[in-house]
Amino acid sequence: MRRARAPERGFTLLEVLIAVLLVSIGVFGFAKMQALAVSGTQVASSRSVVALQGSSLAAAMHSDRAFWAGGVAPATFSLTGSGPTVTDASGVLNATVSTCNATVKPGTPLCTPAQLAAFDLQSWGRNLYNLVPTYTANGACSTTAGAPISCTITITWSEKYVSAYRNAASAALASAATGGQRSYSVYVEP
Repeated sequence: MRRARAPERGFTLLEVLIAVLLVSIGVFGFAKMQALAVSGTQVASSRSVVALQGSSLAAAMHSDRAFWAGGVAPATFSLTGSGPTVTDASGVLNATVSTCNATVKPGTPLCTPAQLAAFDLQSWGRNLYNLVPTYTANGACSTTAGAPISCTITITWSEKYVSAYRNAASAALASAATGGQRSYSVYVEP
């Protein structure tokens, strides 16, 4: 007579290995999603900071209309580094101005519009360096007599990010070869 077999109990080694494999794939997927989220947050943060700093410089240019809209601003200028290093053809914006207050008492200026512009631009460059150390900023202002003055400020910086897809990862590697450069431009009519 045949005896009925008792049902097997417990897991086999193969079942346990498959379960461990599935759990590890899930954990790696979760880790990749976490890296993407952190990367996206960092990229968004640096872009927001650059946009706010661009608006800040535009506001400083609006507040010093005597220089920026008066037709005496240089046609081009650039900033780099923590100093920052300001370069302009006229040499006005790279002048050393340790402190510059618009007024002590109403109607009593402590500095000229050119000194205020240099102080504002250098302070702005130091602040931007503290937030985005890899920046460079370039400005181009129209100097056509009789036409409204306008300036375009372009801020360029490097950023690193994590990509979810292979094609985007290849593009990121190609971008990393050029420093992962991003740029933001602001158009200002002081």
